[in-house]
Amino acid sequence: MFILTPTETFKAKVTVNVATQSGGWREESFTGIFRRTYEADRKRLLELSNVDLMREVLTGWEMVDEERKPVEFNPQNFEAFLQLSGAVRDAMAVYWKHNVGAKEKN
Repeated sequence: MFILTPTETFKAKVTVNVATQSGGWREESFTGIFRRTYEADRKRLLELSNVDLMREVLTGWEMVDEERKPVEFNPQNFEAFLQLSGAVRDAMAVYWKHNVGAKEKN
């Protein structure tokens, strides 16, 4: 089966490696809710910075904090997320992989 009219959004797990104070790494994850884009959009989207791409395609998330409480997707939390370059990079890679199967941009 092949669906020519996919949903407007899709969910995908984003895994981020976070540096710890002890010099190690801790893996954290959340489920991103991304706006689906199409082939006609790809060239323009590839020219965007990772942050600008996230502004266009990340429409929500399923995320919890260290106390396992939900983190609301709101303008303040979204701006805080956009300051985390590793998380933005990893979300960008997941978006491309799940949306169009394209290689991530350099």
